[in-house]
Amino acid sequence: MASKNYQPVKRWGQSTVKVGDYLYMWGGYGSGVHYDVMEVYHLPTGAWDQKPTIGTPPPGTRGYSSVAIGKGIYYFGGREVDDQNSLHSFDVDSFKWRELSPSSSDHGPMKKAYCGMVSVNFDGEDYLIVIGGDGSSSINTPKQSDAQYSTGGRCNEIHYYRISSDQWIFPVITGDRPPPIESFTLTPVTNNTAVMFGGSTDNGWSNKLYMISFTKTSVDILEVPNPGGSVQWPERRYGHSSINLPVNVTTRFRHSLSVWSVTPTTNWIIEFGGNTSYTDAAVIELMD
Repeated sequence: MASKNYQPVKRWGQSTVKVGDYLYMWGGYGSGVHYDVMEVYHLPTGAWDQKPTIGTPPPGTRGYSSVAIGKGIYYFGGREVDDQNSLHSFDVDSFKWRELSPSSSDHGPMKKAYCGMVSVNFDGEDYLIVIGGDGSSSINTPKQSDAQYSTGGRCNEIHYYRISSDQWIFPVITGDRPPPIESFTLTPVTNNTAVMFGGSTDNGWSNKLYMISFTKTSVDILEVPNPGGSVQWPERRYGHSSINLPVNVTTRFRHSLSVWSVTPTTNWIIEFGGNTSYTDAAVIELMD
């Protein structure tokens, strides 16, 4: 039973993922502690609760990537002491973890954190797509022949994961591929397209915007140019979320951000944690 008195502790590097009327928050880092617990926020009542889980949770507790498909939440990579490239799923009905792809130097993307991940669907099959990220140069996996790996540990790899066959796939990549990059936003637009913005590269922070289109075997990337002039283009940044927030919630980074449709005309933007002095969840209500 959720408790009105329970509140998560201050942290950063976590994510919150919405499934139904709940937000599921895993891990995070704060006060020298890597948190390996699942905490749940009930949107209609505003109550937090910490829930026990079964199975094997991900080894990476911060800087991981996550996305929901139906009643499952998928978690890739992340960092605790070491970088990881494991892929796990979490069932919100059974609260059971399942390891889909173990952390290994022999297959899949490089071991890394702060990459982007979205889900797509081709011909009725669900896929995960993992882009970019940051990892130790001393930990190597089979590299993509057309990808770049910087001396700072960043990469611009793009991998597909076919869920039905537990298989990592290298797509054909065309267009304006970003440089090695991490801590950007990757936001779905349609079932098979996403927008990528900002991030950290070896040349500093970025404010470049990319439109990315996915097919079953390929990725096409288009850089959207800054038109200049009177257009107010966002400043260079990394570790951000892809929505502009009021001043009282913008002074944080590596926080989590979720959207909940309360009614057909009312939506909430919910922000929690981050590297900041704020410890509570901030809610912004948007109404048509």
